[in-house]
Amino acid sequence: MLAIGVDVGGTSIKSALIEIVDPKVAESYGIVKFNTLSTQAQNGRDAIVANIIKAVEVFDWKSCDMIAVASAGTIDWDSGKVIFATNSLPGFTGLELSKVLSEHFNRRVVVINDAVGALIGEGFIGAGRKADSVMMFTLGTGLGASLLKSKDLDSKSVIDTKLGHYKLYEDGRACACGEKGCAERYVSATALKKYGNDNLYKLFNSNDISDKKTLSNFYKDFTSVILKSIELYSPQLIIVGGGVIEMSEYWWQAFVKEYKSKSSTPIVCASLGNKAGSLGSVYAMANGKFENQ
Repeated sequence: MLAIGVDVGGTSIKSALIEIVDPKVAESYGIVKFNTLSTQAQNGRDAIVANIIKAVEVFDWKSCDMIAVASAGTIDWDSGKVIFATNSLPGFTGLELSKVLSEHFNRRVVVINDAVGALIGEGFIGAGRKADSVMMFTLGTGLGASLLKSKDLDSKSVIDTKLGHYKLYEDGRACACGEKGCAERYVSATALKKYGNDNLYKLFNSNDISDKKTLSNFYKDFTSVILKSIELYSPQLIIVGGGVIEMSEYWWQAFVKEYKSKSSTPIVCASLGNKAGSLGSVYAMANGKFENQ
């Protein structure tokens, strides 16, 4: 069985051709080919949709059994509609993305939230396979935060917690959502680049006092957000993924030291890298329950 999984972010769209031996067996999911292209979000909704389609069509999609998409924005699990998207995906709010893509390809296409997709990938195939409840944070353009309450894949077991927009600081930094002080304005690659150093490698390896202060605040702020998630949802395991985790060798130990001084809930790095969303969206389509997708 062949499937295509697509992961749509504000900066790039990643797609994978995935071979599946048994949809219910994690070990049977294997990536055959992987592709990345620019989202070109600045060109608006139609351009983004066109690039999602392009990300599918780089493969021989007509020979595939499934096409699944994990997209940034608040996505209704049962309908695949974009309930809300920030300016990172202009024009996406209100878009019936599942319907648009299904009509284009003339077949069923399932759409879920990108952080949820990464969580499902890690929760069933990657680092969280042995835990019953998992909270995953995705550090990228923004801060994704999703919860797997149980291993039943439906609208009640998988939650986009929106903790990226948890108000970390009253009257803090302006956020793309229109509010101020949201967590992702302090805990994300975008925040580190804007308020620290545009080159993350240099930031993580800097001896500059200002850069060290930036990182210290980042560790403390991220810990605060995770503690809030534990207070609200009591997960058995915390997983951290996203683009920033790919540089974990430079910052993870320092962060974990801060985190463990405040919490005993286990925390690990994601294991699937930038392929988690693509794998997770396909796994969800193969095993999930959707009312109108």
